[in-house]
Amino acid sequence: MSEPNWPDRQQAWAILNQYTKSPGLIKHALAVEAVMRALADQHHDDVQLFGLVGLLHDFDYEQYPEIGQHTIEGGKILRQAGFPEVIVDAIQSHVTENQIPRDTYVKRAIFASDELTGFIVAVTLVRPTKSLGEVSARSVMKKLKDKGFARGVNRDEVYEGVAGLNIDLENFIAFIVSALTPQAQNLDLNP
Repeated sequence: MSEPNWPDRQQAWAILNQYTKSPGLIKHALAVEAVMRALADQHHDDVQLFGLVGLLHDFDYEQYPEIGQHTIEGGKILRQAGFPEVIVDAIQSHVTENQIPRDTYVKRAIFASDELTGFIVAVTLVRPTKSLGEVSARSVMKKLKDKGFARGVNRDEVYEGVAGLNIDLENFIAFIVSALTPQAQNLDLNP
């Protein structure tokens, strides 16, 4: 059986940068891409597919932030650019309001990775050195319980996402920190 012929990362990177101007959102895309690639690798799945979904999952957010538009408008753009439905569907599934069943591992992975990766980055950025090397799963767990910290992070979706992967939350946090560590310099998480 031959490998699928996915669009290349350069094309995805160009689309991301065409629609996303915020350095923070670009770093978020890179962070989620790293986590998704690590998950695919760990589960012997398609690393390129998972990486593309991670890199592009929020590419339309700046222009279409509203529920009902975010990922829906982006899906139209990606289809027009020749991206296959499996990528578009996975991206659209990470927005709960789209009501797309998370019936594949890639869909469950993007849903679980998005909010929690952003939260771990937020925990890192409040550290005095802003270094990922100082972040432990335990410190992230403690911050998750603090409802005043990173209020925009939907804790229910964090817990639901981890349940969908059938993994312990603390172990998944440690996994994400490990997946981000090689990219820490590029993400400004290791000054």
